[in-house]
Amino acid sequence: MAFFLVFVTVGCSNKEKLVLLNWGEYINKEVVTLFEEEYHCVVVDPIVDSNEGFYEKVTSETSIYDLVVPSDYMIEKMHDEGLLQKIDLTKLTNYDPINNPLMPGVLGIQGEMFEGNEEYAVPYFWGTWGLMYNKQVAGLETAILANGWDAFFETDKVPAGTRVGMYNIPRYAYAAAMLYLGRSINEESADALASAQTVLEMRPFTEWGTDSLKKAIVADNLDIAFVWTGDFLDMLYTSLDTDPNLANITYDIYIPEDTVAFMDCLCIPANARNVELAHKFIDFMLRPAMAYLNASVVGYCTPVLRAYEDIVNYVGDDAWLTSWAYANNLYYPMPAPEDPVQFKGTPIANLSNDFVNQINTMVNNVKAG
Repeated sequence: MAFFLVFVTVGCSNKEKLVLLNWGEYINKEVVTLFEEEYHCVVVDPIVDSNEGFYEKVTSETSIYDLVVPSDYMIEKMHDEGLLQKIDLTKLTNYDPINNPLMPGVLGIQGEMFEGNEEYAVPYFWGTWGLMYNKQVAGLETAILANGWDAFFETDKVPAGTRVGMYNIPRYAYAAAMLYLGRSINEESADALASAQTVLEMRPFTEWGTDSLKKAIVADNLDIAFVWTGDFLDMLYTSLDTDPNLANITYDIYIPEDTVAFMDCLCIPANARNVELAHKFIDFMLRPAMAYLNASVVGYCTPVLRAYEDIVNYVGDDAWLTSWAYANNLYYPMPAPEDPVQFKGTPIANLSNDFVNQINTMVNNVKAG
């Protein structure tokens, strides 16, 4: 027995190790296991709960990560500060725009990000933000569909007593206010800051939260909230696991044309130790079969077109796969080639540290007041 334990310990210690810093509940563990088995390695996956958490971890001297999964504006910030290294796309057999293209929405977001972002960030999941709402409140759905952002910020546009939740990250609260005003979410000016504060002070928010918002809507403790569309889908798929009848779902999401678009990407930090294995992992996640399998658990929209097509074109008797196809078709519809707009929303850009600090202070003052 002692010999066996020593053998197992030595065997495991000789395996390559990939340290993947990720968001919580943002990967299918089955996919991780398949990667470990194919490449005879071990994946260690600590988590963070915000883009700022990625930055803090990557700039810390206490840990080194081989892969990180930040969003658009944090990718730009890390790139500008020299915290990321170029990804060798020639090592990615599945990064193939002809035989394995990315979805039009992904290409659209890449086109809105900083120049050359494709060399530093390979899409992992992408999507939009929207207004998740409680269908049990009489008149609320009609008000939201008719008024959009006005329904979120103006109390007289929704039924009396409507409980509203704001995402508790200052950058996104600022973006929501700017969308209501019809201004750029990336505007950097004293007037924009003051105007956003006025808007945020208009609405007494019932809750400032993150993951708690989607759960509160489902539990009938909130009526409308500004959330990632993927958060809504996460709750939807959980509900459908219990009851596959879509008619029994008591909540929905409205995605305005003018909203926030996002893309989380696989990036290799400048000081990564296992760069070769990091490239293998990125390539593995771009395989249509793995992208499909990963999306089946995470709930966000896959960036891989062939995986998306497999999802939405399902025809059969499986209630779960039918609901999954329905949700992707409805909330992430494939645009027609002739459509002038290939995706909804604008990705958040990297603003100056000084202005971000001003946004943080402004939002904290709103919450305190």
